[in-house]
Amino acid sequence: MISPRLARRIATVHKWLGLIVAFQLVIWTGTGLFFAAFHITDIRGEHLVHPPGDAATMNADNLAITSTDALKAVAEDRPIEVILRPLGDEPVYEVRGEIGTFLVSATTGEVIDIDEPRARALAQAKWIEPDAVLSATFKASAPKESGLSGAVWIVRFKGDGNPTLYVSAVNGKVSAPRTDLWRTYDFLWQLHLMDWGMNENFNTPWMLAAAILALSTVLFGIALLAHRFTRGLIRKEAP
Repeated sequence: MISPRLARRIATVHKWLGLIVAFQLVIWTGTGLFFAAFHITDIRGEHLVHPPGDAATMNADNLAITSTDALKAVAEDRPIEVILRPLGDEPVYEVRGEIGTFLVSATTGEVIDIDEPRARALAQAKWIEPDAVLSATFKASAPKESGLSGAVWIVRFKGDGNPTLYVSAVNGKVSAPRTDLWRTYDFLWQLHLMDWGMNENFNTPWMLAAAILALSTVLFGIALLAHRFTRGLIRKEAP
C-alpha cells in the first residue's frame, strides 16, 4: 500500500503531467478517430481512377526505332540511360541525361513535349469519369502532395473535394489522386506524428517525448487508482 504522503506526491505529478500532455492526447484521440472513420481507399481516392491493372500496355509491333536511335535523338544532352515504357497508349523511350530527362517517341523518333493538351489527355486517361477535366495549370515546381519532382501540370476535375491529378512535365508520369479528404488526412497525420511540415517521420524527438510523458501519466494514474481501491478495502476490513 502507498503511504498517504507518497500518494499526494504522485497525485501532484500526475496532475502536472496530465496538463503538459493533455493537448497532444486530445490530438492523438481526435486524429485516431478520423483515421478510423474513413476507409483508406476513400482517402486515397482509388474509386476516382482506373485500377493499376488497367494501365496502358505496349505493342512491340508499333516500335519503329531502337533505343540507340532514341539516344541519338538527344545525343547533345549526354544521355546515360534509356527505358522503354508506355506514355498513355504510345510507346516512348525515356532518356535520362546529365542535364535532364527526355521522352522520345518509339514510333516517330520525335522528342515529346508534355504540353497542356497532352497533360490533359494523360490525366483524363487515368480518371474513371469521362470528360471530367476542368482545368490544367502549369507549375514550375511540383507541390509536395503530388509526390513528383520538377515541373508539373495541375489537372483539376469535376466533383466534390477539389479532385486533382498532377502530371509531370518532365516524363509524363501521373500522380495518385488528391482530394480535400486526402489533404485533411495529410494535415491530421502531421499532427498525429508531431512532424509538422514533413509528416513522414514517425521517430521525431517530440513524438518520443510526448509518448513517454503520456505513458508516465497513465502509470501514475494506475498507481493512484490502486492506492484508492486498497485504501477503501483496508478501511472496510478495519474493526
